[in-house]
Amino acid sequence: MDTFTTALEPGELIREVIVPVEDPSAGTSYQKVLQVASGFAIVGIAARIRQSGGTVTFARMGVTGLAGKPYRAINVEQALEGTPGSPADIQKAAALVADGVEANSDLHASAHYRKHLAGVYTMRALAVASSRTA
Repeated sequence: MDTFTTALEPGELIREVIVPVEDPSAGTSYQKVLQVASGFAIVGIAARIRQSGGTVTFARMGVTGLAGKPYRAINVEQALEGTPGSPADIQKAAALVADGVEANSDLHASAHYRKHLAGVYTMRALAVASSRTA
């Protein structure tokens, strides 16, 4: 699968999407660099974290626009979980977001620039999500 493809088979139909109510101790954020003409993200980062007792106990990161298909940045999640979630912890984790990723390159952004944007926007998303935790 790649951009603009689906896993749905012919004849299949999505009937329902269930989104659970978020735990109030969790913070979320979606940050993106918008490609104005299409509305698609050149790079988009979704962050969801939960903190307890001054420690990040749960982190989830979704990345879109950077590679041929969206992916979960498990390396970023693992680097952040168990830390206090300080600005230095966030910066260290965010630096991993594009590791091992074959980044897209097109007339809107080179692969190198997309990787840079992914790191910057991961830091922003994590910082905002962290500020929203209870």
